[in-house]
Amino acid sequence: MFVRARSMLLVALALSPSACTKKKDDAVDLAGLRPITMEIVVVDDELEPFAKPTGTLPESVSVRAEQRLSRSGLPVTLQYAMLIKKPGETYVQAKERFSPWLSTLPLPAGHRFVLGDVMEEDETGEPRPIGLRTYVVAGGAIVTHANVVDAMVLEDDGKGPVQAPVVLVTLDAAGGERFHAATREHVKERLAIVVNDKAMSVPVVQGPIPGGRVSISMHGYDEHAVAEARRLAAVLRRKPN
Repeated sequence: MFVRARSMLLVALALSPSACTKKKDDAVDLAGLRPITMEIVVVDDELEPFAKPTGTLPESVSVRAEQRLSRSGLPVTLQYAMLIKKPGETYVQAKERFSPWLSTLPLPAGHRFVLGDVMEEDETGEPRPIGLRTYVVAGGAIVTHANVVDAMVLEDDGKGPVQAPVVLVTLDAAGGERFHAATREHVKERLAIVVNDKAMSVPVVQGPIPGGRVSISMHGYDEHAVAEARRLAAVLRRKPN
């Protein structure tokens, strides 16, 4: 099986209409949906908390390596910690096993760990979460849920290669300006789109992104992924209390 940490490129415009259709999700029942937090933060790929031995690793935890390009265009190898989920274990349960150990690892002031899914493609090519992995983020949020003025779902229209559902988020003027400035400052670096303290997407910034729009890619192509995208868009449109 091929194991990967799923990521996507951040785009300023919606996907091509030939690939996706927009859904406003007005019919989504919001009853019982828990409040969410959403923030976009900078990933610090220069800090490597796992470069030195960390003692005995907890059950199901290993230190892995990944390669990516630095800002100068040279390949670099980064290390991260990964926890394999137990059969039937939820993301929350796996996080509760992972977080206590991570909390013992020292990080500089203003830095923290966030966790995201590690995906594995099954025999049909459908991605499924098999574990959690770490990212180190630095500084405060560039934008938050409070900056969201609209959110809609881009769904596959069945006319081309299958597209995973995407939640297209529109920011207010202040958030759009901060996002544009951050993407201008952090070209070739990664940003984390964190929803309820979970890294949903960790894209590499390819260039400054004006227009105040952010795309959040969902995992999977099935009805469950579409339903999750609709719920996320619906709750994002609700102003935080």
